[in-house]
Amino acid sequence: VPNFCAALNRTLKSTQSDLAFFRFPRYPARCQKWVENCRRADLEDKTHDQLNKRYRLCAKHFATSMICRTRHFASNP
Repeated sequence: VPNFCAALNRTLKSTQSDLAFFRFPRYPARCQKWVENCRRADLEDKTHDQLNKRYRLCAKHFATSMICRTRHFASNP
């Protein structure tokens, strides 16, 4: 299943480019900031959990310095 960019007026999907796609944050305050920056009224009534599971933003919406290319996993004791 391809990822689509959730930003207003974006039609990019992962099968069309080498762009990275990022899930909406799980943290409610940060997730709300992403929704505001997307300028899409239809996302405003979604929960942060719904947004995290179903919506993505492409790397074009982030400064290169904001992107960490390593994965962080919680370690088990």
